[in-house]
Amino acid sequence: MSSRRVLWSIAVFTVFAFMTLIVFFWIRDGSLQQAGASMDNLLNRTGSEIASTTDDVVDSTGAALDRATDGDDRT
Repeated sequence: MSSRRVLWSIAVFTVFAFMTLIVFFWIRDGSLQQAGASMDNLLNRTGSEIASTTDDVVDSTGAALDRATDGDDRT
């Protein structure tokens, strides 16, 4: 029963957060169409930044593993 309450709380929060953002962009941009375009743009930039950061982490981890397993006792 408790897990159902947690899932409902997460769902309600997500819907509320989405609606708050869309209303903010709607007021700022003046139309619902422009608000949608602004949200799309924001989500696209955010996704690109997350992908870039993930690539950096993967590259750094690979480099650390290469240094650790290269047979050189100094690393």
